[in-house]
Amino acid sequence: MRASAFGYFGHMWELYAFFVLIPAIVATRFAGSAASWWVAATMALGGVACIVGGALVRRFGGSRVAAFQLASGALCGLLAPWLLEAPLWAWALWLLWWGATVSGDSPQFSALTAANAPRAMVGSVLTFVNAIGFTISTCTITLFAALAAQWPLALVLPWLAVGPVIGLWFLSPLWRNAR
Repeated sequence: MRASAFGYFGHMWELYAFFVLIPAIVATRFAGSAASWWVAATMALGGVACIVGGALVRRFGGSRVAAFQLASGALCGLLAPWLLEAPLWAWALWLLWWGATVSGDSPQFSALTAANAPRAMVGSVLTFVNAIGFTISTCTITLFAALAAQWPLALVLPWLAVGPVIGLWFLSPLWRNAR
């Protein structure tokens, strides 16, 4: 249970802070209605990734699906300094991929935590883990919004990878055993 819970905490470090920063990322390329479209498309792809991830669980296991998406988010953050200035096609693929994978692991963590929690305490464990996760998100939203107001995005975005990297480390006992 600890593996899935701490994987989720790493996911929550990145998720909502990234959502808050999407308009700033998009504003480096677009304004007005075009910017709104890019922000909406980036966030909406997370729902598609949740569905695709759910379909892949039977073949690869929830922990591997979650680990792939966590690793993708970390990589997107680490590549941000280069991809913010990349040609439009590369920038668009990067942003849309990040938008998909940053959200797509959410249902995997809920399922993994529920599956690994003591049967009599599943509801309480999920409530407690979600409360910690959203507390982490509140802190990272505040932190990253303040950092983005003071520093260039190329210096801020890579720090979003910290949570997913730590989450992958904690999640590794589950994905190595394909559960």
